[in-house]
Amino acid sequence: MGNIFKVFLSLSALTVLSSCDVFLAQNDDGFECESNLEKVYEKTSLNNFEQTKFKDLLANRFPKYREMFEQASTQTTIDSDLLAAISFQESQWDPRAKSNMGVRGMMMVTLETAAIVGVEKRLNPEQNINGGAKYLAMLQDRNIYGKTTADQLSISLAKYNIGPTNIINIAKEIDKAPEEITWPDIENKLENITGEDVNLIDVNGYSRGQQAIDYVHRVSSYYKLLAAHSCTHPKDQLTFF
Repeated sequence: MGNIFKVFLSLSALTVLSSCDVFLAQNDDGFECESNLEKVYEKTSLNNFEQTKFKDLLANRFPKYREMFEQASTQTTIDSDLLAAISFQESQWDPRAKSNMGVRGMMMVTLETAAIVGVEKRLNPEQNINGGAKYLAMLQDRNIYGKTTADQLSISLAKYNIGPTNIINIAKEIDKAPEEITWPDIENKLENITGEDVNLIDVNGYSRGQQAIDYVHRVSSYYKLLAAHSCTHPKDQLTFF
C-alpha cells in the first residue's frame, strides 16, 4: 500500500495532482482555473473567517515553505497539497507552533514520532515537514483498515491525529473484516469517545473523538482549497469523501 495516495486518481471532481499558474484563466487543457477556484470556495464548509485567514496565510506565509512540501512529497509520494493541508490544520504553517501537550512544529510532531522518523530539531520546518510526511506514509503503509482508498486515507489521518493505537482499538470493536471497515464506521465510534477513553484531553466539552472527526474533515477542506489554488483538473482527483 506504499503508493496508496497515487491510487486516489479519479475519485472526485475537486482535486488533482497536476497544477498550473493560478493566475491563468485556464490551463493547457482548457480547464478554467479561476472558475473552479470560485466553485470550491462556494462549496467549502469553512466559515468566512476561516477562509479569509487561509487566503492571507496562503499568500503571505505558505510561499516560504512550498518547496519543502514539494520535497517531502517527492520523498514519500504523498501529494504536496495534502501535506500542506495537514500542516495548515496542525499549525497554520507556523514552524514554532506548540500544543499544550508538547507537540511542536509545522506538522506538530511529538517527541516519540520525531525519534521514529529521525527528526532532531522539531522547530526546524524542513525537518518537521519531512518527519510528518514520513510518519503519515508509515501509518498508511501499515494500515489494514478501509474498504476504499478514500476510507484508508481518512483512517490514516485519524491515526495521525488521535494516535494509531486508539484507532486500532476502535476498529477491533467493529464487527467487520479489517478491509471492509469504512471511515463512517470509525467516525460513528469516534462520536462516542472522550479524552478519558483514549488517555487524551477534551477541551471545554469538545470531546477528543469529535476533534478527530473534525480534523479529518478540515484537512479535506483545506486540501481541496490548496489543490484548487494550484489549478486542479477535475478528471484527475484525490479526495477523501
